[in-house]
Amino acid sequence: MNIERCNEAFSKLYGLPREEIKNKPHNEIIKWKKEPQGETLEKSVVKGWHHTPNATLYVEGDLARPALQSLPVGITYAPLITEEGKLRNVILSVRDITHFRTADEMKATFISIVSHELRTPVALIKGYASTLRRDDAKWDKRTISDSLSVIEEEADRLSKMIDDLLDASRLQAGGLSLNQADVNMKQLSARVEARFSVQSPKHKIITEFPENFPIILGDEHRLEQVLSNLVSNAMKYARQGEIKISGSATPEYVMVCVSDQGPGIDKKDIPHIFDRFYRSTSAVKQTKGAGLGLFLARAIVEAHGGRIWADAGVDSGARICFSLPR
Repeated sequence: MNIERCNEAFSKLYGLPREEIKNKPHNEIIKWKKEPQGETLEKSVVKGWHHTPNATLYVEGDLARPALQSLPVGITYAPLITEEGKLRNVILSVRDITHFRTADEMKATFISIVSHELRTPVALIKGYASTLRRDDAKWDKRTISDSLSVIEEEADRLSKMIDDLLDASRLQAGGLSLNQADVNMKQLSARVEARFSVQSPKHKIITEFPENFPIILGDEHRLEQVLSNLVSNAMKYARQGEIKISGSATPEYVMVCVSDQGPGIDKKDIPHIFDRFYRSTSAVKQTKGAGLGLFLARAIVEAHGGRIWADAGVDSGARICFSLPR
């Protein structure tokens, strides 16, 4: 079967002029990078699929293209039948399904991450609670206190993860709502510093802001969430050392940066660190998390009309900055 004609849309999708596609055998143009889902046209014609009323054929897979990388497509075949019931021609409708494939991959990633990340704190809470309830053992006050501390920490981690997942769902449904008022980023940063300083004796958290740092209009709770996510990330990846929250201002915007003395961000990861559920290979091995912190930070900053980025120019450690309009 040869291709008699094709439209400009398929020509652009395939990456060749129509003149180079027409009159070519179907199986020379429609080649699959790997085995597709569904039978190919050639196999189906042999089996007589077109003899049933209103027959259509659907095949899905990665279409190999001569000048471009393969593309996920879904192809629907509709037969044209003569009055005698013979196959006269076949109409192909080719659709780019990249976004469907991406959605499926994200769904699978979501289920995998959430099931893994939720299982760990639930198992710890269950284990420590069951141990404390044992009738055949007597626990001293320190053991009880340590066990309750673990239960509390894991419950807090569960609560934060649930909040992050809810925020991510709200973003999908139409964005985050902001309750805007005057925000003093210098005071907000000092508050975040005080809160995180008591969490880890291995880290020294400092703030550096100029005097008379400008007041901005924003959602204080959401901006504190951004800063908390950045500091929390710095503490996870830089196991010890100094974490600095610094601020600067221009007539148009304020900028806040969080830097650490850890291993830094791999260059190949920089374009993706703000993507939902993205975690580098090293991060998966070394730290816990669902890959939502930076995704939510970007969404909040952009909802304020600002932008956020990873500074690749630092000599050591990582530095992530965000700017907000004044």
